[in-house]
Amino acid sequence: MFTHNIYRNIRVVVIIVREGEMLLFPPATDGTGRDPYRSLPGGGLEPNESLYEAAEREAYEETGLRVKVRSVAFLRECIVPKCVSGEEMRRVLGIWNARAEELGIKVGPDAEDHGLDHAYALEVYLWAELAEGQASEPKPDDVLGATPEWVALGRIEHEPLFPYELRAVARDLLAGRPPIGVPSFVTGLGTPYDKPDYAAFRRVQD
Repeated sequence: MFTHNIYRNIRVVVIIVREGEMLLFPPATDGTGRDPYRSLPGGGLEPNESLYEAAEREAYEETGLRVKVRSVAFLRECIVPKCVSGEEMRRVLGIWNARAEELGIKVGPDAEDHGLDHAYALEVYLWAELAEGQASEPKPDDVLGATPEWVALGRIEHEPLFPYELRAVARDLLAGRPPIGVPSFVTGLGTPYDKPDYAAFRRVQD
């Protein structure tokens, strides 16, 4: 997770809400090695992939549901050693890598080779909704077999979950406040003299 490779340092996480419920993976209670708390679908970028493309792909791979990303909800950055020590990251990554090897998943170099004394990672949380015509029943995740569940927003305040900010998100949605986020993605460089495509600039929100 923590390397100088952008495709491992930047991850997308997808918040899918429909009819007063949020799609979350259940906490593990069976010793499978999954997280003992509720979590959202998501994963890393692939080469030549944008943030919203990655989010829609990861949501489909992990839930079987086609979604449409609407906007960025919030960002989480992790700076080593400012936020967490390199020693703690090595310990956590060692657990993750050991579990991945048990499952036959190829892992990268040992954590000691990742430069964890100074590292940076960014998680991009994105609002998404079910694509038009998409049924709402998710399927099990292909890797660990966990099936995500639709959880009532009113329950989220009392659930073990990560990120914990989802409690504030659920409270706002229950209070009738609209989702807050960045309304548009801007992809590309351009020049100081270009004119914006005003319709495209708001395409994710509209």
